[in-house]
Amino acid sequence: MTELKKSTAFAEADFVSLQPKLSPTEVSANEEKLQQAKQFNPAEFNVEVEEAPVVLPKQSNSGIWLWGGALLSLTAVAGVQWWQFMADSWQSGLLQGTAVTGLTVLSGLLLTRFGYREWRLRRQLKMRQQWREESSRLQQSMQFGEAYPMCQQMMQAMDKTNNRDWLQFEQQRKAEFTDAELLQLFELTVLTNIDQAAELQIRQAAMQTGVAVALSPFALADMLLVLWRGALMLRELSVLYGAPVGRLRSLAMMKQFVKTVFFTGAAEIAVDVGADLIGAELSGRLSARLGQGVLAGVMVARLGRFAQQQLRPLPAAISDKSLVKQVLTDLVKRLAPGSTAN
Repeated sequence: MTELKKSTAFAEADFVSLQPKLSPTEVSANEEKLQQAKQFNPAEFNVEVEEAPVVLPKQSNSGIWLWGGALLSLTAVAGVQWWQFMADSWQSGLLQGTAVTGLTVLSGLLLTRFGYREWRLRRQLKMRQQWREESSRLQQSMQFGEAYPMCQQMMQAMDKTNNRDWLQFEQQRKAEFTDAELLQLFELTVLTNIDQAAELQIRQAAMQTGVAVALSPFALADMLLVLWRGALMLRELSVLYGAPVGRLRSLAMMKQFVKTVFFTGAAEIAVDVGADLIGAELSGRLSARLGQGVLAGVMVARLGRFAQQQLRPLPAAISDKSLVKQVLTDLVKRLAPGSTAN
């Protein structure tokens, strides 16, 4: 075994003697390269960055004003022409003048009733939107006292105050429940059964539309059929949720759905439908015409789910992927060659 060397202590003078001797020119050059150390204050680094204000793009109202002005002008011209027609009818005879005046009064009453009804239905939909926004806030809080009056208003609006589900909600409600817990209880006891009935109606409408489009030989008939069945489904869902919508509101909701699908959901629909229809197994079983029926049924199902989200008094936490997948499966089984119709 080798012996360990003894430790050696070095002095600072030993290292100084080992350093190379530099000329005065080289020493001055090195001093220029090395700068003197500086002490910085941490407060100097707290620089306040002035944020630019977020400027949201303003939506142009020129189109609305243009259409509104055109409609007002046409209404004024039509009113003047009709007033002149009424004056001429009275000059022609008492019977003709009375008939035209009676028709005018009846038409005015019908238009007033229609406008009031549409305004009231629109107000109900706005109220549901306010409930959804308010419930989203309450679900993130731990407060008390606001949820129960809102639940009472929702039940009165849905005309289900004597419903068995509401009685169950009253029995399970406790004073120590927070607003978030009360809304969750309302969701489970009241809205769950309504959602199940709505899903059944959506699936039925999607199946009927898909089969009818697959059997229809005319493209125009397909469009009218989808429009009619979609509007009928919207009215059925609105009655189920206690928010009846008229024909005008149904068309407005369908227009909003088309805009939503076009801007935000087109890619998702393509992925969902393509994943189930482009496969080798299904593409070999479905013809082009049957594929159109399947796509029409899927669109009606998506429309129903969109309407369900607009009509519910609370935000919908359900996804439409499971419903669309179930509709696809049912339509493929129904329309595939070799399947037996029920």
